Amino acid sequence: MKTQGKLIVGIAAITGAVGLALATPIVGLVSPILAAGTQNADIHKRGSAAVPNGERFKATLQTDGPSTMSIQDVALGFPGQNGWHSHPGLVSVTVISGSIQWYDENCGITIYKAGDSWVEGSQLHAFRNIGPGTVHLMAWFITAQGQPLRTDESAPPCAAGLGL
Repeated sequence: MKTQGKLIVGIAAITGAVGLALATPIVGLVSPILAAGTQNADIHKRGSAAVPNGERFKATLQTDGPSTMSIQDVALGFPGQNGWHSHPGLVSVTVISGSIQWYDENCGITIYKAGDSWVEGSQLHAFRNIGPGTVHLMAWFITAQGQPLRTDESAPPCAAGLGL
C-alpha cells in the first residue's frame, strides 16, 4: 500500500475511534424500522381545515431534494437512555406508553408521557425512561435520502451531572 493510502486509512481509523469514544451510551433501546420509503423529488405540500372555534388549522411540509420517510417502533426499558444525538432532518414522536425526560442541547428538561407528541429538528438532544416500566414510542422521520436516522453526538458540557 502506498504511503498516501496508509495515511488515509490511518486517519479514517482514528476518526472512527474518536467518534465512538465521544458518543454517549445507548442503554436498553430496541428500535426496529417498520417502514421506509423514498421520495425522489422535492416536497411542497400544504393542508388546512376549519376547526370548531372558527379559525383555520394549517400544516406545511417542504423538502429541498430527495428524501426518505421512515417509521420506527421504539421500546426503551427502565432505566434506559438513548444517548446524545441529532437527526439529519425532522422526526415526529408520539409516546404510546410510559414517560421520558427529554433533554435539549442546554440540558433543559421536558417530561413527555403517554399521549404526548412533539417534533424535533436537527438539534442535539437525548432522553431517558423515567419508569417504572418500558416506555413505548412511535417515530416518523423525514431525512435526506441516503442519510441515517440519527447521528451520535458528544454530550454537551451541561450533561456531566445528569448521568447521560
